[in-house]
Amino acid sequence: MIVRARPSRAIAFVFISLCLYLVYEIGTFCFSASSSLPNLTIPPGRRIQYPFREKGVGGRDEEKADAVRKVMERTWKLYKQKAFGFDEIKPASGGYRNSRNGWGATIVDSMTTTAVMGLSDAFADQYDWVVNHINFDEAKDLVDPFETTIRYLAALVSTVDLLEAGVITPPRPSFRQDILRQARSLADNLGPAFDTPTGMVWPRVNFGTKSGVNDDGRKNKYTRIHLARAGSHWLEYATLSQLTGDNIYLRNATKAWSRLVDSTEREEWPVYHRSPRLIWTGESVGSTRTLGAPDDSYYEYLIKAHLLFPSRASTKRYARRWLQAMTSAQKHLLSVSDTHPIHSFLLSYSKGMYNNKMGHLTCFIGGNLLLGAAYLNRADLLSFGKALVEGCRYSYFSTPSGIGPEEWSWTPRESKRNRAGQPEFFTGPVTAAQEKAWQQTGIWPTQANYNLRPEVVESYFYGWRITGQEKYRAWAWDAFTAIVNATTAEWGYSEVASVMATPASEEERRRNFRDTSESFWSAETLKYLYLTFSEPELCSLDNWVFNTEAHPLRRRI
Repeated sequence: MIVRARPSRAIAFVFISLCLYLVYEIGTFCFSASSSLPNLTIPPGRRIQYPFREKGVGGRDEEKADAVRKVMERTWKLYKQKAFGFDEIKPASGGYRNSRNGWGATIVDSMTTTAVMGLSDAFADQYDWVVNHINFDEAKDLVDPFETTIRYLAALVSTVDLLEAGVITPPRPSFRQDILRQARSLADNLGPAFDTPTGMVWPRVNFGTKSGVNDDGRKNKYTRIHLARAGSHWLEYATLSQLTGDNIYLRNATKAWSRLVDSTEREEWPVYHRSPRLIWTGESVGSTRTLGAPDDSYYEYLIKAHLLFPSRASTKRYARRWLQAMTSAQKHLLSVSDTHPIHSFLLSYSKGMYNNKMGHLTCFIGGNLLLGAAYLNRADLLSFGKALVEGCRYSYFSTPSGIGPEEWSWTPRESKRNRAGQPEFFTGPVTAAQEKAWQQTGIWPTQANYNLRPEVVESYFYGWRITGQEKYRAWAWDAFTAIVNATTAEWGYSEVASVMATPASEEERRRNFRDTSESFWSAETLKYLYLTFSEPELCSLDNWVFNTEAHPLRRRI
């Protein structure tokens, strides 16, 4: 079932001036909501990417690009040998698991990676699997619309864009129609996710009953979702509508986030939404404000929607909302560490309190800020983004393995100290190991695992492509070598339990493996690393927008 949603209505934004105290050790904030969105003047054809050719710098680094490509070749070879057709390989044991409905997530999600790397044999295998072996009318378990859209659907529409741009040589003449047939099948089966009064998506879809449901498979009008789930469909569905000529996909995705984008509720921080929200009414039932999970990609997509379709009036409104949100984040969430030199991180806020924890997932925002700042010509946000990229780099630099942890804390410069020298009013080190890390580096891991995540190298990619500064490629290479050293397993590349571990033997090293390798390892982490060292015109930011799973979509300029 496809939900035939009404087109989104243009709503005038009215924000009533208000002054709210947020008395906390960081300070007292007093502000008023803006009565209008900021004006944007964007000249046609504005460049985003650094002009490498004109400057005569920054060509392909053959040795490093080839090294990343070889890791992808090994990843695919071992997956194909031991787990082909399953969603993921277990890289330490050689087993497999289905975590994304059994459609072969690693195969589909890495299609665009093999395409941009020119791995034609692997891509041919993936194409054959998609068109001849996947039945999107059937699913193992309930289907997560968010993960399915960003991984599966995005990969399918992206391959069509790559085909039409000449990046892919089609395995057979019917390639375009074959892929779009499967993309439409998947999107149509995801249609019931949008079947709510607000259009905000259900957390799951039951493909058997063709209905949107809770995580537990039941319907409940008090179901709540976070911002990323409401707002991370627009790029993929807008592209599908563009490729097929059927606007139902765009209408559904537009309605899904319209209660956020077109919100008229009084906002303490302009355009910075409280989370989670009730899908039945759109009202907030929580007080969390964060640029990290589980709200992250809603903000990411606001600017990217405008980049994808810059000539549409509606997307300029999205860009304005992004600009307001990032300005709010800079004012209310930016924190600097009480270290020398200082480092910049992002707080989160909930129930009247700030939290000095930042996750690896949040590190995407540095690159997103650089992207939006370059396009909107905002030097203040460019500096903000650079500072956050450097802060995330420090999370890598500060560990024995050279890899950043899943989550870490720091002592904000804004905090006071108790007699023991630890921060008051913020989370301090708890364990002896955390205390040691804090004393040595000024930050400490609160979750020490590494899940093969891409967000830090993603921001390095944007740093390199937008500024042309060689340091971002140097940081990317450091990250790549550290990740490969720590994660290389017999059957692929594994998540590790602790980035603080210093294994003295191969056996200790193996014990640090978590025997898990999600599809974003090949879809995102390796793709961003490869594109950092490849010819800069490959997927140039002037012509392409990456979805939150690193699938490139052609800008409709």
